[in-house]
Amino acid sequence: MDFEGSFSPDGKRIAFASDRSGSVEIWTCNSDGANQAQLTSLKAADAGTPRWSPDGQTIAFDARLEGHGDIFVISADGGSPRRLTSDPVENNIPAWSRDGKWIYFSSNRTGNWQIWKVPPTGGSAVQVTKNGGFSAQESPDATFLYVWAMGGTIWRMRPSGENATRVLQGEPVFAWWRIARDGIYFVDGSTAPARVRFLNFATERVSTIATLDLGFDVPGPFGFDVSPDGQWILFKRVDQVESDIMLVENFR
Repeated sequence: MDFEGSFSPDGKRIAFASDRSGSVEIWTCNSDGANQAQLTSLKAADAGTPRWSPDGQTIAFDARLEGHGDIFVISADGGSPRRLTSDPVENNIPAWSRDGKWIYFSSNRTGNWQIWKVPPTGGSAVQVTKNGGFSAQESPDATFLYVWAMGGTIWRMRPSGENATRVLQGEPVFAWWRIARDGIYFVDGSTAPARVRFLNFATERVSTIATLDLGFDVPGPFGFDVSPDGQWILFKRVDQVESDIMLVENFR
C-alpha cells in the first residue's frame, strides 16, 4: 500500500508512506516514480503524512512509536529522525509554515482537536485555534492559515488563529484539499469517478477541472496533492482488494 504522497517544493520529488517493507515507513522517489528509496526504518510505528520543508531539505511526518501520534522531522536525504512532540496524546498531520519556522499539526491534548504549532528545531508547542481544527495549510504568501475542521468546513484565519472566516463547506475528507495562490483545489468524492474542483477566490465560483478514478471504495488513508506549478495532481487509487477464507483447526 502506497499512500499520502506529497510533492517537494520544486516538484521534482515525492514523499509518500508505504508498507512494502512490512511496516509503514516514509519513502521518497522522483516525480516520475523512479529512484524509490526508504527514508525511515521505525518499524511498526505507522509513519505517514510526509510534508516537505519550504527549502526541500527536511520532511516532517507523524508516527506512532508509543501508541499515539507524534511529530517527527528527518533530512530529505535520510538519517535519524528527530522527535518534536512527546505528550501522551494524539499529534498528527504536520504542515510547514512558508518561512520554515513552524510546523503546524493537529492535537487533542485539550480534549478536542485543535491546530498547534512547534518549531522544527524543537521546543514548546503553541496553540493556534480555539474553535476546532484537524489539518492546516498556510497560503503561499503566508498571509492566511486555512484550517479543515471536523464536519468538513474549511476556515481562513490569520496565522495566529484570529479572524476566522468560513470559505468552503462540505469537504468530508481532511486530506482532500490543497491551497493554491488563487484558490483551493478539493476532491468531491460523491460521484464516480470523483471530481477535482477548484474554488476561485477572486470570483468565489467553483469549477470542475478533472475527474479521478479512485478505484475501490474501502476505508483507509487518503492521498491528494497538486504540484507547485499546478500542472499535475497526485492521488491514491485503490486498484486491488483481496481477502482469504481461513480454516481454524482444533477450534474446540
